[in-house]
Amino acid sequence: MSRLKYALIGCGRRGKVHLETATALKETFQVVAVCDAHYESAEKGADQIGAKPYSDVRKMVEREKPDICDVVVPVDLHHVVSCYLSECGIHHNVETGLAPTLGLMDLMIGKAKTNNIKLQTSENFPFVPVEQFVRHLIQSDAIGKVHKCYRLFSTTGYHGLAAMRCRMDAKPISVSSIGHTMPVVPYVDRVKRDFDTERLEFYTVDFDNGGIGIAMVGNKNNCLGRNTLVGFETCGERGTIVTNGNQSTIGNETINVCTDEDINQHAAKAKTYPFQREYSENNVLKRIYVELPKSLGGTIEWHNPYLDTGILEKNISLATMLTGIAQAVREDLDPLWTGEMGREDQEMVIAAHRSIQMNRQPINLPISIDLSEEERFDQRFIQRFGVHPREDLDQALAANFKAR
Repeated sequence: MSRLKYALIGCGRRGKVHLETATALKETFQVVAVCDAHYESAEKGADQIGAKPYSDVRKMVEREKPDICDVVVPVDLHHVVSCYLSECGIHHNVETGLAPTLGLMDLMIGKAKTNNIKLQTSENFPFVPVEQFVRHLIQSDAIGKVHKCYRLFSTTGYHGLAAMRCRMDAKPISVSSIGHTMPVVPYVDRVKRDFDTERLEFYTVDFDNGGIGIAMVGNKNNCLGRNTLVGFETCGERGTIVTNGNQSTIGNETINVCTDEDINQHAAKAKTYPFQREYSENNVLKRIYVELPKSLGGTIEWHNPYLDTGILEKNISLATMLTGIAQAVREDLDPLWTGEMGREDQEMVIAAHRSIQMNRQPINLPISIDLSEEERFDQRFIQRFGVHPREDLDQALAANFKAR
């Protein structure tokens, strides 16, 4: 099968990881171009892999004619690049969050549909290896039907909520939330964002299967000595799955579950079975597995489909997203995480913020577009770039943005 021509748009901190991962997927992609508003960044990334550098998206598209573009520019410009690519007939993967407002996300989704384009939200958190393994455990019925999830998350809420709804395997129907802000000493975090406050929010999400999800979200981002691990507890009728960690840190990971004997003779006291990992000689993840009693399924395992690529565990989720958009293009399937799904993730966060503003009242989903929120974004965009974000997409595309 011939490889798809891949081009990266935005070669900043996160874009470099996308480029490295796409380059490792040699049987899937031919990396033809790297585009960044700062030509030096594009040139540095392109030179490492023998691709062509560009600082103008339009010239890159015209000359290279990529099959798939990977959009990793600042979130305020996602809709600008996405709408342009859709009009050019180019399928694309867009980093999270999909766009800052519901209206802009609808614009992107509508443009893609009108032009028959595959638009994928690069929501990789549900596809971290341990998350894929946990869903495999849940689907094997090891803990019974899931009714509750608890999630402690250190940064952007939609990532954790996306993983939560995958574990719940249900549709969110309402959100309520409380929020708290405290002052901190001014600092700049690792991705060069300025902070002088710390935000903490608690979300309660009701699902259409009767289940509930509770998430704690903050902006601490590994600063001020805060706990860097995230906690995730999933409660089923027979037991509990606990995973504490993130994409680059492995924490305590167990399934705590009762056999029929435990239930009948030991007052439902669960036994703990730790997750185990097996690595290759080159320290590449081969599989994650757990050894349960035969009555609960015996050995349950997940195998890494990217073992031969040498991609490290922390980037397997991104590799899954990139191969997902490639498969969607080749086989005319829906992307792995559609634009609509990315919108639903952010809709939960927006609903949570509205709940805080309305004194913790529950907000039913779906929510309507708030025109005042759209207008506030438009004014910020005009002030920053000197052009309207919706009325003149061509000029907005030429805005001198700084990649992540």
